[in-house]
Parts: sequence; structure tokens; C-alpha cells
Amino acid sequence: MKTFKAGVVGAGIAGASCAGTLAAAGWEVDVFDKSRGAGGRLSTRRMDQGWATLGSPFISAKRDPFRSQLRDWVRQGWLAPVRGDIWQGRATLTWAQAQLQNHFRPTIEPSQLVRHVMGKARLHTLSRVAALQPRTIVLEDGRIFGDYDCVICSVPAPQAIPMLDALPLLREQLGEVRYRPVWSFLMRWEGGPAADVIKFDDHLLDLAVRQNTDGPGLWAVHSSHEFAETYLEASFEEASTRAASALMGLLGLPWPVEVEASHLWRNARPETTKEGFWLGDRENRVALVGDGIAGVGVERAWESGLRLAQAILHSKEELAL
Repeated sequence: MKTFKAGVVGAGIAGASCAGTLAAAGWEVDVFDKSRGAGGRLSTRRMDQGWATLGSPFISAKRDPFRSQLRDWVRQGWLAPVRGDIWQGRATLTWAQAQLQNHFRPTIEPSQLVRHVMGKARLHTLSRVAALQPRTIVLEDGRIFGDYDCVICSVPAPQAIPMLDALPLLREQLGEVRYRPVWSFLMRWEGGPAADVIKFDDHLLDLAVRQNTDGPGLWAVHSSHEFAETYLEASFEEASTRAASALMGLLGLPWPVEVEASHLWRNARPETTKEGFWLGDRENRVALVGDGIAGVGVERAWESGLRLAQAILHSKEELAL
């Protein structure tokens, strides 16, 4: 009996969902990612006393099947509902208490959560992909992995397009997808509202989320899209200084803010997406998944990978790309 094989590019939640579903069905699955581990925009930064995340601050669900999946992760102890003090506003105006319905925070490192989703798939880290070809993945170091029954790409469109010279049908469709950026920072300060989550009424900063694993006073601060577009080509130092200054004004802080880390997510939020959950080139056995195709958010990315894997497994011809 033949063992089917799949190659997946990108170890974010979309790639992990697709890879894990296929691997659970008995497929041999290789996952390639340029980073040191799994996670994508759910990646983790190790700190002296634990971990913090500069990626997606919450995971939320609007409907099944993801709502059921989140309940299962809560039972596993991997997620917890967002509770505590949630405030919205700014110091120069007023603070109001707010709520976040059906929002969850990881209680384990988000990268570990994504790795759990990946299941038995083999993860190849520090593996930069140069090209996708029919049933084949070519790495920048010259290694070629071929003879796959299907190849699945789950990285953002601007990263995927240079890989698709041999697949013009997919390359052309991805050219229409656009993203908006976000700067994220790990900042430490004293004072401000006694909150766990702060939603800013401001055009520069969007959200601050208290981190609970590396001592007191550590927050993940996420900029607005407008801020990131203004400082898209700025140095880390300049962007950090601008964001810290904005934060001090918004919170009315008397003492300087310490910026411990920063990251620019150039492809943070898809502005335009495609219809459906994936794009496929059936003849060449290559498909594309992710939030740039299926829609904004962790839920849509996860479901994109899941739906493609289910279609592949349920198709009478084995492959429904």
C-alpha cells in the first residue's frame, strides 16, 4: 500500500494545521521553515525568566470547528480565557473598562502550541526555500526534496511569490494579495492603569498586553497600522524610541519606558484576500493556504490548512487541489 507524502513550506498555524491533519492520517509530511522553530506569527521569544510573545496577542474563535478546537486546548491546559482588568482609552481623556469575548491567551509557549498542532510531521528548521516546482521543494542551499504527492505553501504572499516562477498560475493569483504591517515591542514600565490589557484610543499604538512569565512590568505593545507604515523602513532604534514616547504620553508615565525587544511584522494583517480557503494548481500538485487567502486571523489561517488537508484526504482521486 502506497504511503503518500507532502511537503509544507511555513510552520505557522496554517501550515501546521494542514501538516498535522495529513500526518494524523498516515501521510509522511515534511515542514520547512526559515526560522529556528514553529510558530510564524505565534512565535515565542525566550526571556531570562520565561517567555514572551511579540506575535498575535490572543487567539479568538467565532464559530466551529475552531471554537471546539479552542475548548479542547483549554482542557489540555494550553489556553486560558482572557480575564482580568481590560481597559480602553488614554490618560489624557478617560479610561473605561472593556471586555474581550471568546478571546484566549496561551498558557504554554505559542510556538509549542503550534508544534502540537503539527503532530507527527517532521519539522526542518533554518531551511530557507528558494523555489517551488511541481511536486518539488528546492532549498536555498541547493537541496532538492521531490516526489511529493502534493506541495503546500503557507507563507505570506510577498514571501511566496519569489518561489513561484515555475508556477505562473499561482503566482499571478497571489499578486493581488496585500498586507498591512505592525510594529511590536516588549516594553517594561512602572505606573499606568492597573490593567492586564490596554486598548488604546489612538492612531499610533493599538494594544498593550501584560506578559506574566518574565517578572513584573513587562508588556507586549502593538502599534497601529498607520504607525508601522510611517516607520516601515525605520531602524529598530528609531521605531522603539517613537513608540516608547507615544506610550508615555498615552499612559501619563513620569518615568522612561525600557524597550527590551522589537519586531516589524511586514505582513501582519491581510488587507485583501481571495475567495475560499486555498488556491490550488491541481496539475502540478501545489496549493497555497493561509490568512492571505482565507481571511484575517488565527482562526481563518488554521481553518485554511485544515480544509485543504480534509479535501485532499476525502477526494476520491486522493488529491483535490
